[in-house]
Amino acid sequence: MRNKSIYLLLACVCGTVAAVLASEWLKAQGNQNTTNMVEIFVTSTSIDVGEKITAEKIALERWPEDKVPEGASNRLDEVDGKYAKQRLFEGEPIMPLKLMDENWTSVPNGWKAVDMDASELGIATSLQPGDRVDVVGFFEKDDEFIPRSGSQTVFMGIRVFSIDGDTSRRTEEDRGKPARFIQLLISEKDKDAWSYAKELATLELHKASDQDHTLEDGSNEAAAKFMTMIEDHRKKLEEEEQEEERLRLAEEEAAKQALAAENKTDPVVNEAKVEGFTMFKLVEGRMLEYWIVPGKLPVLVGEVGAPDAEPQAPETGSLPVQINEDDVQSLNGEGSPFFQPPSNE
Repeated sequence: MRNKSIYLLLACVCGTVAAVLASEWLKAQGNQNTTNMVEIFVTSTSIDVGEKITAEKIALERWPEDKVPEGASNRLDEVDGKYAKQRLFEGEPIMPLKLMDENWTSVPNGWKAVDMDASELGIATSLQPGDRVDVVGFFEKDDEFIPRSGSQTVFMGIRVFSIDGDTSRRTEEDRGKPARFIQLLISEKDKDAWSYAKELATLELHKASDQDHTLEDGSNEAAAKFMTMIEDHRKKLEEEEQEEERLRLAEEEAAKQALAAENKTDPVVNEAKVEGFTMFKLVEGRMLEYWIVPGKLPVLVGEVGAPDAEPQAPETGSLPVQINEDDVQSLNGEGSPFFQPPSNE
């Protein structure tokens, strides 16, 4: 009798548990039937990095609203014609965050991929191909290119093209690995700015927003300002050099004029007195001074005691001659002070 009561008690307990479980199952089924369903785009096939999203590669699929990942899209204009920023697997909800407007996994026309050593860039481990970065350089003052020492942003918001040659997005495991080199996408118009920056500065990268800083002519906004700074500095140096040359020529001209004026006031006879001797002659009550050089005509230096008397240089460059014909004749013949009678011997 006692055993029978135990069995009856167990049966009651099991029945109660079964009833509770059945009730919970029915509630779950009821809740499932009342869950809202929404349509989202999912991939109908695997899509690789840089591959274009087309209608053939996606499909609308009904998902429970509470199971839809945040950011999943159900609008065709948000996904059609875009490019995969990372690898998408079949059946994966498509989110615009994982797409890009341009295919930066191949170098577009008018652009070029430039290399940058990433071994000393701490930020390299957190970068992904497709990220935007600012390129900042520290420049030392340079007499030819850089007007002052300091930091200068050379590029703003340019794309990371590849990391160690790989254009695909890195997995979480790979993101922490150090990179050897990074390739950046720059416009062909900015190649000079890149060359100057790489040659003259110590460069570093900073993560940037997704804002595009490309100007209408295709150049980067910061690169254009950087090149303008260099051109303005070079132009200023050229103007300073031209001004220095002008002053130098002016100083040389002034020195020549001063030398010419000095030579004009100095009696030329002073330079040649070592070759001759001085003689005086009284003419019409005036005492005239002559400079005598053997083999040459006497040179009239001037009237003795006349402060304004100045010898004038002849055009031939010889000593100045100021002798009129009467003076010359008076110096010839027996009346000349230079006359010496012939010897009787």
